[in-house]
Amino acid sequence: MEPADGQRFRDLLRGMGRLYGQEPDALVLDAYWLALGDWSYAEFEDAARHLMATAKYMPRPADFNALRKAAEPTSSEAWEIALANCTTWRTGNSQAGDRIDRVVSSIGGYYVIAMADQQHDLPHIQRRFLAAYETQTDVDRVRASLPQIAAPRDRAMVGRFSHALKVMR
Repeated sequence: MEPADGQRFRDLLRGMGRLYGQEPDALVLDAYWLALGDWSYAEFEDAARHLMATAKYMPRPADFNALRKAAEPTSSEAWEIALANCTTWRTGNSQAGDRIDRVVSSIGGYYVIAMADQQHDLPHIQRRFLAAYETQTDVDRVRASLPQIAAPRDRAMVGRFSHALKVMR
């Protein structure tokens, strides 16, 4: 949000608070501003409208941010996309999207999924994919929010760390 949106933001949160029998003070309003500052005011207003219509208690910033997750594919939807992309793995044109492709790669690639026995192996591969997708989604969110402290580590540094652990054993 822009600094010019500050008063409207605070007024809307005060109104929400009154709906829920609360009177947020300046510290609470500042905390919401800090937590939701990367939103546009229009996004915030739409989310507030939705939450006021559905929430039983005063929404916290995490409730607002949870609404953003709805725009991302669920793990099951991502699995369906990965399965659909298995039809083109031989041509090398399988590209479902950055996160899905990275997760598929982490479990062995499109080849592994495409060639798996559907009765015996595919359910196990699916479970691995679903777990890896959830983990990758969480990691991607944190890395996007906090690039200065959660950026991927230098692979050379990780290699040196792994080597040091082996030497210590």
